Amino acid sequence: MGGLVLTQSFDLLVIGGGIHGAAVARDAAGRGLKVMLAEKGDYASATSSASSKLIHGGLRYLEHLELSLVRESLVERAGLLETAPHLIAPIRFLLPIYGWQKRQALRLRAGLAIYDVLSFGDGLPASGRLDDDDIAQLPRLRQENLTTVLHYHDCMTDDARLTLAVLLDAGARGADIKNRRAVTSIVPLANGYGIDLDERGQKRRVEARFIVNASGPWVGNVDAMTEAASPRRPLRLVRGSHIVLKMPEPPQADAYTLQDEEERVVFVIPWLDRRFLIVGTTDVLHQGDPALAKCSAEEEAYLLQAYNRYFAGARGPAAHADIVFTWSGVRALDGDTETKPSRITRKPALAEIANGTGGFVTLYGGKLTTHRALAEEVMASLRRLGAEVGGPWTKDVKLHGGSLPRSELLARAEHGPESIPPDMRRRWALTYGDQIEVLFKRIAAEPALVDEIAPGVTRAELEYAVQAEDAMTAEDFLLRRTKLQLLLDAAGRAAVRQWFATAA
Repeated sequence: MGGLVLTQSFDLLVIGGGIHGAAVARDAAGRGLKVMLAEKGDYASATSSASSKLIHGGLRYLEHLELSLVRESLVERAGLLETAPHLIAPIRFLLPIYGWQKRQALRLRAGLAIYDVLSFGDGLPASGRLDDDDIAQLPRLRQENLTTVLHYHDCMTDDARLTLAVLLDAGARGADIKNRRAVTSIVPLANGYGIDLDERGQKRRVEARFIVNASGPWVGNVDAMTEAASPRRPLRLVRGSHIVLKMPEPPQADAYTLQDEEERVVFVIPWLDRRFLIVGTTDVLHQGDPALAKCSAEEEAYLLQAYNRYFAGARGPAAHADIVFTWSGVRALDGDTETKPSRITRKPALAEIANGTGGFVTLYGGKLTTHRALAEEVMASLRRLGAEVGGPWTKDVKLHGGSLPRSELLARAEHGPESIPPDMRRRWALTYGDQIEVLFKRIAAEPALVDEIAPGVTRAELEYAVQAEDAMTAEDFLLRRTKLQLLLDAAGRAAVRQWFATAA
């Protein structure tokens, strides 16, 4: 273990390398603050890589009349289509209505009409109803007692890559960003805080005038590190789990918004070039360490039941054996102990406390879609605490990798080096965005970088992930820098792990 490194001072320490910590670090760095971000694990290694992979307005929030949240989400959705075109793609959602849902049909139509009004001008198609011929052609959807199918559009993303794009932009603007950097203690000082860090085995002490606690489900743990800094609020840890099924035949192009017996929403979403289906999410109270969150047997059964209620497979109902992957994310929501988990508001909340001329802000809740807007709220909170920050700047500013329109990016990939297979070039384009040119230049300078370590995985990509994106383990690369964990067989995954063990 290394000795204690001498103190370095920052204007702001952000705790948490998920989407909200990333957004705060980016916004603050762009306003001229000296920023450090501390993430104890890998970037987006918890809730920010365990979402439904959607950038959406949140149609279900209309049921709770959270119109401002829906409108904000739709505005941010439109913005992300422009600022991260390589990571955000529209997808049509179908909403089947059966005879037993007649009372819901009018409400759903009204909800979609409101959705259209709130999203007016964003360029996505308006909602509507499928005609009978189209309904009859829908793969595997149960037709018995089906009265109509409504449709609307939202967007999909790679949540971990989106988080990384925000972080890399923060780093480019001067923020000190690093993973495997754990906060071990926080000590109030006269005008700010002293923070002890364990940075990949090296002990370090830094000082910061302000701290933003954006540690997701661990906000309570971080708050508790120092009573003087703790803006405590009642918290409820809510777990959302998803299962992944292999795409049945024939494959489906559309996503579905389904409702269970209690009218809770379950999404069925084609994923990874229609190779898989994501089915989720659940809303259950979580007990214990959020790092140990996993999809329970009860949650698996619930999601399979919801799926099988609407879809009929040629080989019978989907079963546990058909599940190829699961994930679970935990959110710390600001809510009372009586409200059902599915009905706790998803509106974020901020708590702030002054400490001399410094201060401490804790962020509760929040959505992947609205991370940028929430970071602006955090900046306003810091200003109230005395921080000298510039004005808002992030709206419409491209994220890392997002300088090219999607069509131009794919065209460049299509005409890339012939030594790289076309499907690999396309995957790179939709993973790394305009940074695909960096990969192409590296290969031009060193052609041996196209050597494959595993099928479809070159030395060029692995070295880029390590050198440019802080990937330190095979899991960082397979699960978060890419989604190759699901696309490679066991031998391919083992080859990547061996490369990291010997070369990284």
